[in-house]
Amino acid sequence: MGLGLGLGLSKSGYTPFTLTSVSSLALWLQNGVRVEVDGSSNVTKWNDSSGNNNFAEQDTTGNQGTLSSGGIDFEEDNEDHYDLNSSIGIANEGGFCIAWVMDTESSTNNTLISDSGNETIRIQNASKIRVLTNAPSNKESILHAGSAPFGGAKALFLLNRTAGASGAFTLFKNGVAVTLDASSGSSTLGDAGENVHGFDFDTIGAANSGADHFFDGILFELAFWQKSLNATEIADVNSYLKNFHGL
Repeated sequence: MGLGLGLGLSKSGYTPFTLTSVSSLALWLQNGVRVEVDGSSNVTKWNDSSGNNNFAEQDTTGNQGTLSSGGIDFEEDNEDHYDLNSSIGIANEGGFCIAWVMDTESSTNNTLISDSGNETIRIQNASKIRVLTNAPSNKESILHAGSAPFGGAKALFLLNRTAGASGAFTLFKNGVAVTLDASSGSSTLGDAGENVHGFDFDTIGAANSGADHFFDGILFELAFWQKSLNATEIADVNSYLKNFHGL
């Protein structure tokens, strides 16, 4: 069991906690690890540290980000984005968790992950994050936090959705829970059970197969689990990434 301090207990004593210590890790674009660059500082490939070999790759030089502090600096004007080796899916009423560390240059329309047709998770502005699911039908959730958590400097975020028909979203910034507003008409769907649909994704940093809503800023790390994380796992993941990135 994780101790919430970045350590786990094994038969031989204490062993370091890493993100692979939490089961169902589907993708881990780890900071500074297995990043391939060309003759300059352009990143051609960000290899997957989850053990699934689901690397993120971009063959077009003009759409490649540059290496920055172990992460990738995406430029919106250059349409920088990366394609995954294989699509990752979440079933209807399935839980999931995504954790990422970023420093954005613009706080509007920053796509984190998307499928070949549209955004799956996009930072809409400094106070809102959009989750678009597509199975069994399209459903848009705008999770609103009046504290505007997505503005400002480098930070760690973790978004978790519990499994089942009563699934709920929870958001953390630098390990601290962010209060999400309750539903208000059709614009803010923060209540439990309002969007438990499935989705898949195959792109990092852009929507619509690299056509629009490009991420603008530095993505230092990104991890995705094909399950909801429990409280202990969330605490361990937040602690590990906070400590690693000095947040």
